[in-house]
Amino acid sequence: MLHSLDVYREKDDLVVKAELPGIKKKELDISLEDDMLTIKAEKKQEEVTDDADHYISERRFGQYSRTIKLPFNVDEEKISATFKNGLLEMRLPRAEEAKTKHIEINVK
Repeated sequence: MLHSLDVYREKDDLVVKAELPGIKKKELDISLEDDMLTIKAEKKQEEVTDDADHYISERRFGQYSRTIKLPFNVDEEKISATFKNGLLEMRLPRAEEAKTKHIEINVK
């Protein structure tokens, strides 16, 4: 069901892109627990009439789940997700405490 997944950092955001062809928004469940992001989806099999004769049946149906470990803490309140034409794109902003802080040194 999930054909490919990209995870990369863009400035202070972690970007996750997942291809989910044939999945509808209501069939998606996304959760974040600690530093683990889980994407779940379920594609239900279509009804086929009893008088149909299959010649080829390669389409996949069923449940899918993928969990990835995030490389840094994210600001859970600022996460955004869009889903269009089977492409899920999530932006997970880096949490303030996870950002590198530079310390000013005073010379006396």
